[in-house]
Amino acid sequence: MSTDVDEAIMLAARTQVVQMGIRRTTMSSVARGAKISRPTLYARFSGKDALISKLLTHELLTVVAEGKRLPDTGSGFVEALMDAARAVASNEVVKAIVEEQPELLGTYFFRRLGESQVRIIGALERKIAQIQRNAPHTICHRDPHAAATMCCSVLQHFAISARIFDPVLRAQRSGSTWDQELQVMLEGYLLP
Repeated sequence: MSTDVDEAIMLAARTQVVQMGIRRTTMSSVARGAKISRPTLYARFSGKDALISKLLTHELLTVVAEGKRLPDTGSGFVEALMDAARAVASNEVVKAIVEEQPELLGTYFFRRLGESQVRIIGALERKIAQIQRNAPHTICHRDPHAAATMCCSVLQHFAISARIFDPVLRAQRSGSTWDQELQVMLEGYLLP
């Protein structure tokens, strides 16, 4: 697979989803936007759902890659996780999927871990283990894999459901937001 073609497909799919919405995005419009033929696109993706699923993975991994360097202390790690959660919650593609085709998220929640989740858990596990070695007084001593898995799960849920729960929190207690409550949870779980 050509990286240039793959990037062109992801860019065209992202543009279509953000501008037109998921329902109006077609394989033909993505192929046109990527300047490739429909058979070339279908050789890589069986259909629109597979393409949108790959786009979601691409977006999530891009958020992780664009995040600032993960710090070397537990409190800095929590802040980096919060930045990532906010970035996912405000991502235009994620918003479009949540609004228009939330059933695509079913795989991420109910069926299996996706590529992005596996890679994110691995990165978090390595960082937790590193902080435990280098700054053990700043972070809990939980199993790094278990802690990374739970952090990924909690961040995923909070970021995707932010639009639902934020108004509920604001209505019950002035000034409380989903990300403030997430930070309290992460600090309680990760910090000594």
